[in-house]
Amino acid sequence: MRRKNKTALVLCGGGSQGVAEIGFYRALTEKGIKPDFIIGTSVGAINGAFIASGLDIDQIKELWLEISHQKLYRLNPELLWKWGNATSLFKPTGLKQFLMNYLPVKTFEELSIPLTVVATDLQKAEPVYLDKGPLLHALMASSAIPVYFPPQIMNGDQLVDGGITNNIPIDTAYGMGASAIYCMLNVCRHQFKRSVSGLFDTLIRSSEVSQYQKLRDDTDRIAPDAELYLLDMCINTQLTGVLDFSKTEIIMEEAYRFSKKALERGYGCVPLPLNSGHEIPQKIANSYLPV
Repeated sequence: MRRKNKTALVLCGGGSQGVAEIGFYRALTEKGIKPDFIIGTSVGAINGAFIASGLDIDQIKELWLEISHQKLYRLNPELLWKWGNATSLFKPTGLKQFLMNYLPVKTFEELSIPLTVVATDLQKAEPVYLDKGPLLHALMASSAIPVYFPPQIMNGDQLVDGGITNNIPIDTAYGMGASAIYCMLNVCRHQFKRSVSGLFDTLIRSSEVSQYQKLRDDTDRIAPDAELYLLDMCINTQLTGVLDFSKTEIIMEEAYRFSKKALERGYGCVPLPLNSGHEIPQKIANSYLPV
């Protein structure tokens, strides 16, 4: 397929760690890199919508700080009488209201930059790519983490978090003809330095692990034919879970410093501890280090 000389920004899922993408995007804008289109999964879809709507970095940063100060998720009262038959652990009402209040536009067609949102069809067991019509419903579907939040119904289809089927949609960007693809992973694909503990952290980490073989395959296929900038930061700041927004500003700054250094030196996707004193290697053209 002939490349279209287009730049794609790919934004992944990762819950509260998704704020790292704002630091990453700040570094991109400072370097003069502007996406021709955006593809987002889960929290990456929400970030993508804010970016594509024309909000600047300072405005998006303020929105993330607002999220960290609000309680967007409350326990689902169905748990009191339905137990395991409840639709979810949490009600996403707060998130929905937040998006209704702060999204500058209501439809995909009103966005300044084309956006594709990834969700998962539970019945068909396949990814769904949304780029037309109401924006809010697509974002709620893409971020509906199973068990945590209830599935969303769109056009009769039961949709959940896009991260289940395509959490790192660099293949979609490539399929849309991108000649340059920029992406930061929100979750660490390398060996954890700490034990994974707790029911829900284990569930989330297991889902992440299942995506990494797809990432390796996608990278092998895409790298020879396109400029692939895949930054793998492995966030050092410890969070208690995917809904822990207490370290928002710290993670945003950590991601910015990492991304700025990486982009300045033409760095590909080797993880670098920020305070290790190590130098970033020379540019790794269209390659990656295996997990």
